[in-house]
Amino acid sequence: MRPVTLAFALGLLLTGGALAGAALAAGLGVKAEMKTVVDPATNTVFAVGGEVDPANGPDAAKVPAARWAEALAASQKLKAAAADLVGPQKQPGEVWAKSASDFSRLAADAETAARAKDGAALSKAANDLGDTCTACHSKYKKQG
Repeated sequence: MRPVTLAFALGLLLTGGALAGAALAAGLGVKAEMKTVVDPATNTVFAVGGEVDPANGPDAAKVPAARWAEALAASQKLKAAAADLVGPQKQPGEVWAKSASDFSRLAADAETAARAKDGAALSKAANDLGDTCTACHSKYKKQG
């Protein structure tokens, strides 16, 4: 990718992260945050985490820079959403507080891994994030 195109793409991704933060600051409810910000961002982190996982073979090292940039932007959106969920408590109880805290920590881990282009670390953060999502959703998300 040419430097100008890469710079443009990165700028676009960073703008998207800023817009997500602005949406959260606008006071979206938990359900709306999850649907509009968290779900798409986690899908990106999960997908790229699988692509870059060294356990998936030598092609993991060949992931294009644009995919790493997508993982970085998505993890930054997750970090902003997690900060909102950890803030004034949205739900009572220890499970919520622990899940929100874990979500915040793992979003930061994913951001660090994506920035460093560390496939093993991004894959681990994505897997752990998925476990945290499952535990929280089993308690708080209405199924069906």
